[in-house]
Amino acid sequence: MKLLLSIASVAYLLFLLQFHDACAAGPYDGEWTGSATATDRRCKPAIVTLTVLGTVVTGQAKWEIDAPSINGTVREDGTIGATIGWQPLIGKFIDDGLEGTFKSSDCVWKMLLKRAK
Repeated sequence: MKLLLSIASVAYLLFLLQFHDACAAGPYDGEWTGSATATDRRCKPAIVTLTVLGTVVTGQAKWEIDAPSINGTVREDGTIGATIGWQPLIGKFIDDGLEGTFKSSDCVWKMLLKRAK
């Protein structure tokens, strides 16, 4: 019984530590919105929204007929490594904005976001 209680206590503490790290406020926390414009005029712009909480990045890019999810992480230096659908998205927080690039549907996109909240 003591072994079971010890295991449960350790598991609970590990859970609390993970929860605390995930909720820690970071300098980039908040909602970021803006657009992504293709380098090729035949591809229409997308509306991009991201939410940053600690090191976790989630969001979406919306086109007329598609809206793939964005998932990734923020590093301490302000760079982002993420995926949009299955394609890589890279970016960096600069001053009060976020700049990034990704490829989708045979187009290369430049993303510019500003903090909304």
